Amino acid sequence: MLNGFFPRRHGRPPAATRLGLALLAFMPLLAQANVHEQIGRYAEDYVRDFVVAGPRDKVEIEAAGIDTRLQLTECPGMLTAELRGSGEVRRNTHVHLQCHEEPGWSLFVPVRVRILKPVVTAASPIARNTLLQPEQLQLSYQDEVLLRGDVFDDIQSLLGTRSKRDLRPGRPVLASQLCVVCKGDKVTIVAETGGLSIRTEGTAEEDGTFNEHIRIRNSRSGRQIQGRISEAGVVKVAL
Repeated sequence: MLNGFFPRRHGRPPAATRLGLALLAFMPLLAQANVHEQIGRYAEDYVRDFVVAGPRDKVEIEAAGIDTRLQLTECPGMLTAELRGSGEVRRNTHVHLQCHEEPGWSLFVPVRVRILKPVVTAASPIARNTLLQPEQLQLSYQDEVLLRGDVFDDIQSLLGTRSKRDLRPGRPVLASQLCVVCKGDKVTIVAETGGLSIRTEGTAEEDGTFNEHIRIRNSRSGRQIQGRISEAGVVKVAL
């Protein structure tokens, strides 16, 4: 009985009274909003336990906003959750939440999952036929869904390679864009057997990267042979 606490007046109530009434009316809305936020966080935490990611990956999980028109109450009793569909976490996952405490409620919460992987990208424009240096490269986190082709997660593994085409800054560096030995390069051919090592010169007849086998032509004999790229400019062949 508010009239017992405030003197009866004609016209509008004083500002302090109006503010108090407004706060009283707003408090249920705040409580309702907090419940919706808590439900969203619960769904996010539930999904996080099922995400499979590497130790260096970053995981972003965000529940969609729950319709504030839904009259949801706190669940002091048993609250269950399950993944819908195949039971696997996907980029867009739905979590079924159910409160078993009266009056109870049940709803589906959409949750978006992004796994970001560390990927070597160009730090600045890199021209074709450039021998890559550490300062030209950087690690950037990229959405795994958007990655195409063979990428790298270690800058050191690219040192000694050469760009086969122009590389754009911020874009992942792909294995298909590089060669340790490029077609037409002069290479050292190393043939080893036992403790004996024979060296001669040759020309690469195709592109290749570390530990790949490529065709080379012996400059002395003119014969085409196959060898494995052991380091930049060096190809080993079996006798």
